[in-house]
Amino acid sequence: MKKITLSGVALFFYMVGLAQTESLVSETGGLNNPIVYVNQNFQQDPCSLRGVSNNFEDGKNCTQNLGRIVAHDLEFYDMGPTGYRLDLEEITLNAFIGAEGAGVNAAFVDVYIYADSGGAPGAIIASELGFIPDNQVLIGANFGFDIWELTLDIANVHLEGDVGTDSTTVWIGLSIEAADASNVFWENSTAGLVGFGEAYDDATGGGFVVDETLEGVYEFVGDCPPIIGVDDRLTDLVKIYPNPATTRINIDVPANIEFTEVVLYDVLGKNSGATFINGTIDVSNLTRGVYILHIKSTQGTLTQKVIKR
Repeated sequence: MKKITLSGVALFFYMVGLAQTESLVSETGGLNNPIVYVNQNFQQDPCSLRGVSNNFEDGKNCTQNLGRIVAHDLEFYDMGPTGYRLDLEEITLNAFIGAEGAGVNAAFVDVYIYADSGGAPGAIIASELGFIPDNQVLIGANFGFDIWELTLDIANVHLEGDVGTDSTTVWIGLSIEAADASNVFWENSTAGLVGFGEAYDDATGGGFVVDETLEGVYEFVGDCPPIIGVDDRLTDLVKIYPNPATTRINIDVPANIEFTEVVLYDVLGKNSGATFINGTIDVSNLTRGVYILHIKSTQGTLTQKVIKR
């Protein structure tokens, strides 16, 4: 870790103070010299959405005392005839906080959940203000800032799917206060979009503006309990095996029952793309995790959780 003299720290915060009108961390005058302390090689949770880092490329200002909020969209899908939902439980993100080597991290985070309004954050669904992060890990440095991975084990937010639609979009907005009240930037990347892009409210009264070239660095984790729709006529008639499966799932059914639809969804309710042919679903190309098998037939419907090893 680099050492900084007191005069260097003072100069840095003077520069940050002058740069409070800037929205990107790359605009604060620091050098683009990414340093990685912790490699983030972790496996994505089955019920989660992730935006990945691009070598600490940049970040958007989300400083709480300036009233600035950055938000990213989360889309979840219809998983069956009885409805669909997502219970958001945890948020992990990377943020530029404090001068490099200063050890300054987040004091608290304001969390906002917004409904979607034409591809941008709309009305607030829920909020949790003044949340103190459960964990903060120093993972690197760039542009003269330390970069922290923050974990927020928030109170569960129960999100219902929109009636009559195949999917529902919400926006997760964050505003972060540093321990020394300096500027904070949520890390973002141009490496690839997950949805609409990055929404930014600069607190000047114009509301959110979406940048379709930027994606945040985060992981949104929730509980996606399968909303099971079971017709008693099928419970004892349809045999689904093996479960867990590695390469294929077999579905046996009596000759007098005809399937009208067989779809395998991921835990967020998105069609996995696996095809059903001659009583078999090929899952060899799917990632490991939990999936939801939804069957429609001439004798009713059946929805069942299956596991891909």
